[in-house]
Amino acid sequence: MKASHFPVEITVPCGYAGINFSCSNHQCRQRQGGIVLVIGLIVLVAMTLAGIALVRSIATNNMIAGNLGFKQGATSTGDAGIEAGISWLKTVAGTTAVYLDLPASGYYATSQPTLDMTGSSHDPTRALVNWDFNNCNNLAPSTCFDPAAAINAGAGNSVSYIIHRLCQSTGDPNSTANTCATYQSTTSTSPKKSELKYGENKRFEPLPVVYYRITSRVKGPRNTISFVETIIHF
Repeated sequence: MKASHFPVEITVPCGYAGINFSCSNHQCRQRQGGIVLVIGLIVLVAMTLAGIALVRSIATNNMIAGNLGFKQGATSTGDAGIEAGISWLKTVAGTTAVYLDLPASGYYATSQPTLDMTGSSHDPTRALVNWDFNNCNNLAPSTCFDPAAAINAGAGNSVSYIIHRLCQSTGDPNSTANTCATYQSTTSTSPKKSELKYGENKRFEPLPVVYYRITSRVKGPRNTISFVETIIHF
């Protein structure tokens, strides 16, 4: 009895390891080329996204560095407002002119503890400073206080200041009805020079000197805002 041979057809992928079957070169290249194209597109998209992220990161860093530079410049320019406020105070300190408010000069005879110096509070019970001279940005506060006229400090910086006498109320700071933050200055008050007798004129007597708070606000390029505050006495 003779063994019969039947043809068997086996189908395997092109280039299957360990088996040497022939296939069409064109067919293999066609299948491999499709996979490479997909992988190439994925890599290209990833590189594009990485490039966009890098550019945005560099732009953001440059913007932050620029803003910090403008902020430092505005802060240093704030001294111009402080000096202008001191110069004005020297002309009226020691006179009765400081007993009352002088809004045209940005001076107020009380400390106004509820005042929002930034001028941006939306609380209707708080007073604001009219830094931009626009009726406190039309926020309808309880009170809107005007600072001194703005000063052009150069480099695109505009400086203004507001002065508060650190007293509870207007009027004479030495009045018993008024309370002020004062510095006790020791000075000679005896008319008898070197003579000193108990129960009579004292040779040295502390005199209260009122403190003033000067707040300077600088507005610079890119709407940079900076505040500088100092407390002085004469």
